[in-house]
Amino acid sequence: MKGENKQLSVLHDLSQAIIGASSMEDVCNLILERTVKVLGVAKASVMKFDPVDRALKIVAAKGLPKEIVESARVKIGEGISGKVFKNNKPVLIKDIKVSGFESRKHYRSRSLMSAPVTCLPMNVSGKPIGVINVTDKKGGKHFSPDDLKLLTTIANQTAAYLHLCDLANDARDSEHMKRELDLAREMQQRLLPQRMPKVEGYDIAGKCLTAEHVGGDYFDFILGGARPPSVVLADVSGHSVGAAMLMSAFRSAIRSEGATLFLSPALISERLNALLYEDLFASEQFISMVYLQLLPDSIRYTTAGHWAPLLFQKGKFLNYSTEDTLLGVDKYTEFHEKRLAAQKGDIVVIFTDGLVEAQNKAHEHFGLKRVKAYISSQKNRRAMDICEGLCDEVKEFTGHRPLRDDVTVVTIKIL
Repeated sequence: MKGENKQLSVLHDLSQAIIGASSMEDVCNLILERTVKVLGVAKASVMKFDPVDRALKIVAAKGLPKEIVESARVKIGEGISGKVFKNNKPVLIKDIKVSGFESRKHYRSRSLMSAPVTCLPMNVSGKPIGVINVTDKKGGKHFSPDDLKLLTTIANQTAAYLHLCDLANDARDSEHMKRELDLAREMQQRLLPQRMPKVEGYDIAGKCLTAEHVGGDYFDFILGGARPPSVVLADVSGHSVGAAMLMSAFRSAIRSEGATLFLSPALISERLNALLYEDLFASEQFISMVYLQLLPDSIRYTTAGHWAPLLFQKGKFLNYSTEDTLLGVDKYTEFHEKRLAAQKGDIVVIFTDGLVEAQNKAHEHFGLKRVKAYISSQKNRRAMDICEGLCDEVKEFTGHRPLRDDVTVVTIKIL
């Protein structure tokens, strides 16, 4: 529990960097402050690849002389940082002298770690955009594999933040606003699952239609680890880059190693709420969420200010909310949960506000009645067919006009 609490704490502090910082340098400095503290090191740096010079340059540092920060240029494949960047793999060096870097006199200790800053969700190729380095652990101790794992977690999240900061900085220039929003929309789509999961006894699918302005809809399938297969759907209040940033922080929190423990949906909701509360409070935003665990004979779930799962069973519709509040309202909120008895042929649909609140030219809402009618008429189709069909129905209903809010649908059929 101690290790996973540390990771959750780090993710929390890193997400705060996004909300409170106004520039990439501010974000990097805040990240390094937390890195230095949590790993107990004297020196740390973030290096970013400069495509013009084709070299890594220091964009933020702690404990390094000013002249090194300003003059450092590392070619790809050269030195520790250059090799880590080229190979896209973190390294832990217990003895710098043995590794052949004894000439680096500014290292007091012999132990060093370096991890690539790789923005996988936003970059299909998975190429790094920089590296993060730490050395001189207090007390002269060597770094451990757990230290490297934590540094890698920090590096992965740093990549997303640097990308988001780039978007935010570019968005300040109105001439490029459309491109920034397109990039943010692409980022949002890449945070969503690219493949549908295979879970024994279930047919599962999800689909998201992004709005004209970048929204905060998110769904995910979480498999593996100690807990049962899980499905999460969330909606961050607000639109544009800010909502996308919070969605990224939410994704990191829920997919972190600490969130893979065998905890109930209610306890997971409480942990997420406590973790994200400061960020949400500071930005005056909230997150609605429904979290489901797929058990062999039932579906256990929590609804945090979100539409309850819509269950179609034996020709009737049932939906029971746990009546819990949104994430971000109260840091110490207690969440609850309910169970749906899973029976062969049942269909469970979860969705965001954008589905039922989509409007046509007459300003009529698509509404829950139309959602139910479509599900009832398509009950024998595959889960993906139902998702895509509902989205097509909404587009027809709105006259293919730009959506005012994201439309996200996840369908679960019990086999």
